[in-house]
Amino acid sequence: MNRHLLVALMSLILLSSPLSAQEATPQPNPRDAVGVMIAAVASRDANAIAALYAPDAIVLGASRPVVAGREAIRESWIQSFAAGYSVLEVGRPRTERGADRALMVFLWQATIQPAQGEAQQVVGRTMLYFTLGADGWLISADMWQPAG
Repeated sequence: MNRHLLVALMSLILLSSPLSAQEATPQPNPRDAVGVMIAAVASRDANAIAALYAPDAIVLGASRPVVAGREAIRESWIQSFAAGYSVLEVGRPRTERGADRALMVFLWQATIQPAQGEAQQVVGRTMLYFTLGADGWLISADMWQPAG
């Protein structure tokens, strides 16, 4: 195979794969993750949300199967955006922090606006468990449930 063609094919494969979903964006403070998540929901950026999670993170949702791993979390958010998830509002988070672990709890309200139909408001509560790595904080576990 022509070397230039091989380089072009490899570039195309790399550019079309969800690399950003595989890369983490650790936060300097656990509370910073909430602002990133709110902005990512507003822009419907599943990669930015997934990047807040550790590679082996889990999400435990009410009456749902466990979502395990950054790529599965990304896919879950893609599905949520396709269903109309468009706005996330978060109440004042309460954070307990140790040397390399942190726990955050907060109430939230989400707007789900399906393509066909009226907007719905969903109220819930979340508990995020963070771990501190060399570059900053990542979500290791996320547990949420409706609160209404």
